[in-house]
Amino acid sequence: DFARSVMVQNPDGKISAIEADGTFIEMALIPNSQMIADMVDLDDQGRIIVDCGNHTNVPGIFAAGDVTSGFAEQVLIAVGEGAKASLSVYEYLLPKL
Repeated sequence: DFARSVMVQNPDGKISAIEADGTFIEMALIPNSQMIADMVDLDDQGRIIVDCGNHTNVPGIFAAGDVTSGFAEQVLIAVGEGAKASLSVYEYLLPKL
């Protein structure tokens, strides 16, 4: 057995069925950025703003994954962003050794 439709409630309260051959259920993610919200720049959704190397606006603070303002909220992308961030940390620390 599998889902053939999904019941959704619109913001106006109306409930309707959406038929589909397949479904992917995704809940809205709330970024867990509160612990450093007063230290780094956040976007209007509370995500940490990073550049292409996962640097924040504060030297030495890096961020990766769904907590950032990155492209998409997917495990594979978060893993790749973590790898990029670790390389940026390495490049940041290497001259300090």
